[in-house]
Amino acid sequence: MKPSKKKAADPNQQPTAEEGAEGEEEATKEIPWDLIVKIGYMFVLPIFLAVVLFVVLVSVGVISTGGDEVVNETPYEADGVANSGNQIQEVMEAAEKGEIHIKWIPAKNSATMEGFKVKVNHVDWGEVRGRDEQGELVTSSRPFVNIYLETANRSNKTFDFKSWYGNEFTTKGGAIRTAQLSDDDKNVYYPLKFDDLKDLKWWTPSKTFDPLDEGTDCIVFDVPEDFDPNKVQNLYLDLPGEAVGLSGSYRFQIPKSMIQGL
Repeated sequence: MKPSKKKAADPNQQPTAEEGAEGEEEATKEIPWDLIVKIGYMFVLPIFLAVVLFVVLVSVGVISTGGDEVVNETPYEADGVANSGNQIQEVMEAAEKGEIHIKWIPAKNSATMEGFKVKVNHVDWGEVRGRDEQGELVTSSRPFVNIYLETANRSNKTFDFKSWYGNEFTTKGGAIRTAQLSDDDKNVYYPLKFDDLKDLKWWTPSKTFDPLDEGTDCIVFDVPEDFDPNKVQNLYLDLPGEAVGLSGSYRFQIPKSMIQGL
């Protein structure tokens, strides 16, 4: 195929194409790109930086989105009986009747009170393993429910922490509280502590949390020998805020999928 020959230019024809190019050039010159860029820097950049700052503050707990704040609206009774006025199943039944408001945090999320954050890392169905005074490995004779927690101070103040593992806590009104665990069948389980253990995986007996400090803790719950975790759909965990000097509870709903060792 041969290339087509160009026609000779008509000397009487006006250079309309060049005039059109000049018109486009004039139209291009009329767009104030420099001004548009300056406006973008003045408005878009500050908004972007504000969003980034907000995300950072939320991540460290300085700002809360409100989705994981835990408030306890149940009464405590100072009668010397542990969890009196705050027995986990009584609280759940009162919430079902609409008498009180209880918020259970999905265990995949963290819960925060006054800047102190708690998160369920995982739950283990298995033997309890630790070390005794001589550093020798000690193993329980049967399995228990072991819950492993992540803790962190996301505030600008200091918290004195005491482990939920096997400890009792006293409210400002003198009531006694412990960690509690329940299931869908309304069974209630309480923490168990092994006197012959000096060290336990993830356990932090006590700690002073300065701002931005992080830590871990664990709880062993005393379940009966016929306890079958395969029948569990959800576990409900109530952790007294008094462990860090606060009122209220960290409350988590733990699905079966988070239980290891089944």
